[in-house]
Formats: sequence, structure tokens, C-alpha cells
Amino acid sequence: MTGLTKSKPKIKFQIEPRLGLLVVTSVSVFLTIAKLIFAPNTTIQKIQPFVFPETVVLDKNTIWKSQALTDIVVQQPKQYDAVISGRRYRYYYDSIPIDIEMRYVVGTLGNVEGMIYKNTDIKLPISKLFQTVSHQPGIGYYGLFTYKNKAYLSSCINPQGESTVNSEEFMRNRHLYNLSFHRFFSWLLGKESFFDRRCLWAHLSTPINGFNSHSAYQRLEKAWLNSYSWWSYHFPKP
Repeated sequence: MTGLTKSKPKIKFQIEPRLGLLVVTSVSVFLTIAKLIFAPNTTIQKIQPFVFPETVVLDKNTIWKSQALTDIVVQQPKQYDAVISGRRYRYYYDSIPIDIEMRYVVGTLGNVEGMIYKNTDIKLPISKLFQTVSHQPGIGYYGLFTYKNKAYLSSCINPQGESTVNSEEFMRNRHLYNLSFHRFFSWLLGKESFFDRRCLWAHLSTPINGFNSHSAYQRLEKAWLNSYSWWSYHFPKP
């Protein structure tokens, strides 16, 4: 009998860390469910208004005029792609006009084609709108297409990460930059949304007017590359 040893304390020592982890996970799940049931709307934060500047100088190109856009909607809980402010800027590149429409979009999933269909007069079929999607390292993705003798470039400037044109790219950025313990507990406390679903939607256009679409695309890409860093740096605060 004296040669027998008891192994229960050792088993207890092995179980305790797992038990602690289980308790923490259970409490987190319980708090999350309770928050969703008793305070569902607190997960949708009211975004601070953003006033677009009247003038933005881009690479010494002449800005001729700017005007506020009118396709503004009131932000509502659970509303997708709400445009809460916007402005159109007209520049001249080699005496050819380029319009840059900037919109502050909240509650978005990053589907730029859907934004175009919803907020412009362009009614090409969604999923068949972009004729080309290009990627610029350090900047991101942008879509190109032509419509009624105009060339267009459109992209979503993200709060963090590169620009995107579809929901998969946008949510990949959100998972990469928003999934953290700090943001999770801030969300539980109602201080911020779980995902930062805001976007500065850039929509550029220029007339083709006898030029081929390739030349028009080159002008738009030059304007986009010149403007991206400025707008990315001045992305609105949440």
C-alpha cells in the first residue's frame, strides 16, 4: 500500500488552465449574445459628419471648380452604403477635364459596382460593369470602364489597407485590420463598431472625345495615383 502514489493533484494541475480558458470564452460569448439581444443598435455607431474641402491641389494640376453632391441620405441603423456627404472636383490634365467625385460612405460592404448603380445615372448590369480591374502596389485595386463616350475609374479607399472594388477585398481588409482584442472589447462597451465599414468612394471620369479608351484610362490612372495618397491620409476620423 505504501508504494502506491496518487495522481489526482497532477491531473488537477493539467485541467485548471483549460478550465480558465473555457470560463473566459464562455463569459465573452455570453456578453456578446447579451449585447446583441438587449442592445442591438449600439453596435452601429453614429458616424461623425465629414465636410469635404472646397479645394484639393493634386500634383500642381489646376482645379477649376468644385461643388457639393446631392445624392446624400440620412444614416439609418442596418442601412447599407449610406452616402452621408460628397463633393465633385473638376481638374484639367493637359487641357482635358477630369471629374473626381468623392463620397463618404458608411455601413458598406465595399461593393463599388453596387454604389455606382445606386448613386449615379450609370445603369450597366452589376457584375458586368468593370471592363478592367487593375492593381497598383501600395495603393490597391480600381475598376475601369466606358459608358456613353466617357471613361470611368472607380475605387473604395479603405480606413486601413489598400483600396478595393468588391466585398471580398473589402472584408479581407476588415478581418486583417479590425480583428483584435482591443476592438472586440471596445465593441462590447459600445465605443466603436466591430468592423470599420466606412469608405471614401472615388469615382473619376473623363471624356473620350475621339481618343481611344486606353488614352482616357491613362489620364484617369494618373489622376487616381495623384489623388489617392492625399485622400488616404485625410481619411475621416470615426
